[in-house]
Amino acid sequence: MLVPKTLIAKLRASPVAMRLARGSVWSLAGSASSRILVLFAMTLAARILGREAFGELGMVQATLVMFGILAGAGLGQTGTRFVAQHAKNDPAEAARIIGLVQGSAFVLVSLVVALFILFSATLAREVLEAPHLQRALMAASLVMAVNVFRGIQNGIIAGFERFDISARLNVLEGLLTLAFIILLAPAFGVLGVLLGLTMSGLFVWVVGQGVLGGICKSQQVMVRYSDMRKRWRILANYSFPSLLANAVATPALWLVMTWVARGPDGYAQLGLYQAAYQWHAPLMFLPMILANVSLPVLVQAWESGEIHRYRKIFLTSSGFALGITLVIAIPASVASPWILSFYGKQFVEGWPLFVLLMLATPFHAVAKIASGALFGMNKPWWVFYANLAWSLALIAGSWLMVDPMGALGLSIAFCSAYFLLGSLTAGMVWFHAKAPCRDKQGFSSNMTSETTVA
Repeated sequence: MLVPKTLIAKLRASPVAMRLARGSVWSLAGSASSRILVLFAMTLAARILGREAFGELGMVQATLVMFGILAGAGLGQTGTRFVAQHAKNDPAEAARIIGLVQGSAFVLVSLVVALFILFSATLAREVLEAPHLQRALMAASLVMAVNVFRGIQNGIIAGFERFDISARLNVLEGLLTLAFIILLAPAFGVLGVLLGLTMSGLFVWVVGQGVLGGICKSQQVMVRYSDMRKRWRILANYSFPSLLANAVATPALWLVMTWVARGPDGYAQLGLYQAAYQWHAPLMFLPMILANVSLPVLVQAWESGEIHRYRKIFLTSSGFALGITLVIAIPASVASPWILSFYGKQFVEGWPLFVLLMLATPFHAVAKIASGALFGMNKPWWVFYANLAWSLALIAGSWLMVDPMGALGLSIAFCSAYFLLGSLTAGMVWFHAKAPCRDKQGFSSNMTSETTVA
């Protein structure tokens, strides 16, 4: 057998281990399949578009991610956190939380999409110095909206611990993304890729809403959109700091990418960075899975004051994430020229960027797990502080190195910033996990969170 019998026996004897194992297996299967399909689709897109246009696509995607952070407002994480808390013991409250998250998302997405379209011409002309990208930016607003709704949908499903459903939806989205990019990219270029992403995400969101409705019905969670104002503290004390934690990091990366784009041979340089980043991002799927799967379990351990179990779950998840990223990153770095050759001959010279972004993955992996653990403690402000430090390090490093080195300088700053973030967030978790949980009711949706005084 590939798995020792003793390990299987230990897993079966531990309800927590079984929950983590089931969630991880389903999430791993779904996310791995989806990421591979999307990676293949983007490799084809790079060959079709060429280095400069692929760099333009990367810049547009970074812009939509930045605006998507504002539209999403940390609501996906909020859905996971509070649905996990209330689904079994208080279905009515879980229903109100889902209504709050989905209703807030509709308002925010509508506002941000309108602003995005309104300022698309200015962004393209003044900031990106590429007026021809205005139509692509307008199309990107649709991708952003769909991505936000899909993220919230997956967050709520994760709160119910139905990782098998998320896995199937992710695979379906990967297949559709590949199909639509093959169909649309040759004819419409960057715009075609963005339309393909929109169509695939929208279709899967519609399917997912039907499935989520069935899950809610089986759990006797009847979604309600009333009394949303009575739960504003959840948005103020959890969603808002979660938003800030992402809002300081994503714009920082977008800013330094614009520095590269505005430099000599800028979008061609960004094309090299984008090709390398296409491999950094998929390597992060496992830490993201572990963070999502472990969050409901961490919440319950912290709620019950089981600090020893909390630390054990954190250490196990971190060690596994660190190990698996190293196992993949090292051989991938060695094979980087060969890997980049699939994007086209003009991408091969970007292998040093590829190696640097691979080196960043172990630190990024630890940071993902540690950030999830801090959210589980209901300490999103600490994630904000850590991400602020990451952003300042990235900006400072890029300010020093982008001008003389282009995308290579960005990659060095990127790797250095993640070394700082991984060390900082892990230290924060260990510091807070030393003390017993002072308030077992600290996660009640009606309380004033301690994050306000963090």
